[in-house]
Amino acid sequence: MLYNSKLVRHCHNSIFRRNVATLPKYDFTPKPYTGPSLQRTDEIKANHIPPAVHNIYRKPLVLHQGRMQWLFDHEGRRYLDLFGGIVTVSVGHCHPKVTAALHEQINTLWHTTNIYRHPKIYEYVEKLISKFPGDLKTVYLVNSGTEANDLAILLARAFTGHEDVISLQSCYHGYSSTIMALTATQAYRMPLSVPAGFHHALLPDPYRGIWGGCRDSLSQVAGSCSCIGDCVTSQKYVHQLSELIDNSIPAGRVAALFAESVQGVNGTVQFTRGYLKQAAELIRSKGGLFVADEVQTGFGRTGDAFWGFENHDVVPDIVTMAKGIGNGFPMAAVVTRKEIAEAHTRAAYFNTFGGNPMAATVGKAVLEVIEEENLQQNCKDTGKYFIEQLMQLQKQHAVIGDVRGKGLMLGIELVEPGTKKPLDKNNVSDIMECIKDLGVLIGRGGRWSNYTSKVLKCEKTKEPIVEYGKVSKFDGYQITLENTILFPAGGGQPHDKGWLNDTEVLQVLRKGDEALHFTLEPIIEGSEVVQRIDWQRRFDHMQQHTGQHLLSAILEKEHNLPTTSWWLGAEECFVELDSTTVKYEDIKTAEERCNKLISEGISVNVKFFKANDPALNEAHTRGLPKDCIDTIRVICIGDIDENMCCGTHVTNLSQLQMIKFLGMEPGKKGKTNLRFIVGNRVLKTFQKMLDREKALTALLKNEPSKHEELVSKMQKNLKLINKNLQNVLAELAQCEIDKIRNSEPKPKYFCLFKKESTPEFNRIICKGLETENIFILLASEDPDKAKEGQIYLQGPEIHCNALGQQ
Repeated sequence: MLYNSKLVRHCHNSIFRRNVATLPKYDFTPKPYTGPSLQRTDEIKANHIPPAVHNIYRKPLVLHQGRMQWLFDHEGRRYLDLFGGIVTVSVGHCHPKVTAALHEQINTLWHTTNIYRHPKIYEYVEKLISKFPGDLKTVYLVNSGTEANDLAILLARAFTGHEDVISLQSCYHGYSSTIMALTATQAYRMPLSVPAGFHHALLPDPYRGIWGGCRDSLSQVAGSCSCIGDCVTSQKYVHQLSELIDNSIPAGRVAALFAESVQGVNGTVQFTRGYLKQAAELIRSKGGLFVADEVQTGFGRTGDAFWGFENHDVVPDIVTMAKGIGNGFPMAAVVTRKEIAEAHTRAAYFNTFGGNPMAATVGKAVLEVIEEENLQQNCKDTGKYFIEQLMQLQKQHAVIGDVRGKGLMLGIELVEPGTKKPLDKNNVSDIMECIKDLGVLIGRGGRWSNYTSKVLKCEKTKEPIVEYGKVSKFDGYQITLENTILFPAGGGQPHDKGWLNDTEVLQVLRKGDEALHFTLEPIIEGSEVVQRIDWQRRFDHMQQHTGQHLLSAILEKEHNLPTTSWWLGAEECFVELDSTTVKYEDIKTAEERCNKLISEGISVNVKFFKANDPALNEAHTRGLPKDCIDTIRVICIGDIDENMCCGTHVTNLSQLQMIKFLGMEPGKKGKTNLRFIVGNRVLKTFQKMLDREKALTALLKNEPSKHEELVSKMQKNLKLINKNLQNVLAELAQCEIDKIRNSEPKPKYFCLFKKESTPEFNRIICKGLETENIFILLASEDPDKAKEGQIYLQGPEIHCNALGQQ
């Protein structure tokens, strides 16, 4: 069922109409605003602030004062801050105790660097380590979460002597030229090469993960399991982690696994219960360390525990933290075991601002407030009430696909009602804007955020549309975007379809380094558009393409049948094999082998190389566009195949579901085409077969196992009936012949129309009367095509000529 934007808008508007509540009174008057006007900030931003820093609201907020849970804008309006400066304000804006401690320290000592000793760093470190279990007693004080995670990578590599680092898909661990490789969220990945040695494991997401699962939350995904203890699906996700290590990393050479206890930027995604503990055990068995990123989940936010990793019953080797550590003051920390820190002594180290007197003072005051005001328990109690209310809203409004989280780290996922399709960006923006206008500030994240881009060019074009080889005329526009998520035809894979805002994209072609989007309507140059993909089409192409890679690899390596070309069609696909003597037994064995690998869930990964990288010698290609000469992508299916490719692929063979061969036929000279389908196409084909079987059962009125026998009998009977019918028609024809021959006088003309006559009936009459010098006109109707049939003319040449072309 399709849902239009009006219905979705009705859903979220009804939420606000039914649940609007005024903000509680608060006895505080903000200072008068004396800064630049909103218009002036627009001008300054346009001219001097990087364009990558964007507004999250259509009408930007100018905030100038905060007090505890409240923020005030330049017009004096009050807002309830539920986002806390991106999960950073942990004890309230301008908390009196923290503010007083900072003021006192500012009047005493600002800065010395940590090459000198000052009392506040020692008081703070001693307070901080009291919150950690086990041997996590050594503290590095740094300035941001990105810096903390960068240092954690260095410590893990230094201690283990290994290079390769793993994180989870859709994670966010910071933004720098190095940490960008650790972060696995496309929105935060610049199209630039990143350092080698970083890998991304399958995300154990109970809502969108391929095996689902249950999580540590009051709210579970509808229809999920309800395991006691560890979730049964965790073993499957951990197996995928093991496959990644065993196929992509030299034996025993993994340095670390990084994981947030709850993925924050990805939209408060919790893992299946037990995954993190099992994953940490696996990493340690492979020679690596487990690093817990507590930048968002730390300091009691999840309620049940002070640190998020404690909810997973695991003790990390390294812990990174930031944000809530300083209630908004720029500071961060790395906590680890002493023996790991000792590996860092092989080179000099200092940090100019890390652990400065002001930061240490603020950090110590924040910890004291959390204890004195029992804020961890408040997170638990308030969070329980909050998530229960969100669960009630979910029951009333189908636009809420999932409610998740614990404590005061909560999230909801917005979808098109009745589906898991992410809600359109414009509708999400409407909701964000409405909530803000009601005086509440919330955050927004997730991998499934809609992608926007600027329109660079909009040009008229009559270049034809090519859809699976079929060419059709086109008269419309080609749109060039600043960047695109729509895949242009190339590398053997058909193009994506989708939408730019509400304008349908019918074709995407690559011309040099640009992708051209074909639309029937123009789009204003310079405008920003939301890009949406026809995901069913894309995923189908991904299944067929990865299936082709797998099939070609098995046929070539195990049966000496190299692929010379391939075709990914609309209904079925084929690979062209360089042989005319392909044995059925080999094809059957290859199919069984492919499906066995699919059932084992082998990881599919992507490696990036520069064109002159010697490592490319280990990969091969079955064809790349000529202009793919800069960054080369290599698709790796475990240890089965490494193949250069510019197309899109699944991340795990299990997502193929199965592969089915449809048959072989001769191809070009010296070639054989092997036809196949993969994944959802197999299911669709099976459904068609099932529908046909049901129809046959209704017609034949017998069970399916008897269909073949019944049809065989019917065919035999039909042959006999046809034979008898031909005999009867032959006798009728002879009767007509005899009647004319015996006529006195004989007619000059003979005309006959029999609706049921056959070509053989007419032929017999013509043959029988060919010596009678009679003009004959015979006509019959095609039983399958109304107003169509055959006409026979026979007779003296003079009569036929007289009729002419008529």
